[in-house]
Amino acid sequence: MTFGYRYFWVIVVMLLCISIDANSQQQVQLTHNVFNTMVYNPAFAGHQNSINVMGTFRSQWTGFGRVTTYSEDNNEKETTSASPTIMIATVDAPIDFLRGGVGISFTSDQIGLYNNINVNIGYAYQLKLSGGGKLGIGAQIKLDNIVLDKNELEFGDESDPILSGMGTDANDFIADCNFGLFYSKPNQWFAGFSAINLIETQGRNTSYTEKRSFNVHGGYIFRFPYNPAIKIVPSALVKTDFASLQVDLNVIGTFKDKFWCGLNARLNDGFGVMAGVVFKDFRIGYSYDVVLSRMAVGGAWGSHEVIFGYSFKFEKNKNKITQKNTRYL
Repeated sequence: MTFGYRYFWVIVVMLLCISIDANSQQQVQLTHNVFNTMVYNPAFAGHQNSINVMGTFRSQWTGFGRVTTYSEDNNEKETTSASPTIMIATVDAPIDFLRGGVGISFTSDQIGLYNNINVNIGYAYQLKLSGGGKLGIGAQIKLDNIVLDKNELEFGDESDPILSGMGTDANDFIADCNFGLFYSKPNQWFAGFSAINLIETQGRNTSYTEKRSFNVHGGYIFRFPYNPAIKIVPSALVKTDFASLQVDLNVIGTFKDKFWCGLNARLNDGFGVMAGVVFKDFRIGYSYDVVLSRMAVGGAWGSHEVIFGYSFKFEKNKNKITQKNTRYL
């Protein structure tokens, strides 16, 4: 049993022994988190010898808080939902003269009456270690435009003192920073740590505070000795702000690095199924989550998620045979 194998399972056992609280967090919730390392860890930028582009769309807890309004003649007028909608685009690439890589991500996160447009710009130093491993050390500047739709709020006889002091535009532009570490040993295992919103910046007009949180993630790649075309990749992602904790456990199986399917378990929330295909340098995948938590009481049916990625691998030596890049699966 190798060190990497033991290390991964020690992490998994520790995660399962932690008491879980299902309170919400500011960080986005993705089922395809193993394909979206850039979203959770700035140290991943340039970790691979390729330009990676990834787009993700997620409709979470479809139907949650669904409200229908009626006109005076009792005819249905409009139906709205408080279900979060998330759109993400990430790009990262290695830069040789910087001895690392750069990355940028764009996120549009619609949660209730808040709409958060986020841009992260970062750099990661990539250090090659003995034994074939690589350690990334990265940092990001985090820019957020927070908009609160006050027009949709209904006040009683007296205005809410907090909302009344937000200002007429209810808009904030705030900045913060992120830090991360990411280590991988190709075709064996990977692990990372990141700290998000280190400054905990607070907006003046929306009372929105960037809450500091931490991520720990890792995975191990199992290969079948008599059929190397099949790989099984269990992984875990933990997000916490020390007031709440969320644990995602994934198991993904791949065949010839062209097809994959898998399961996701989000403790105290539900589970999801996912599948996808890699065609040349393109990747597309879909997942559906079943809600088993108390969110289902509010009318949540489930969550849909679609990813689309492109990876262009650099070939410095055209005479050397290289494999197509499919992230680290």
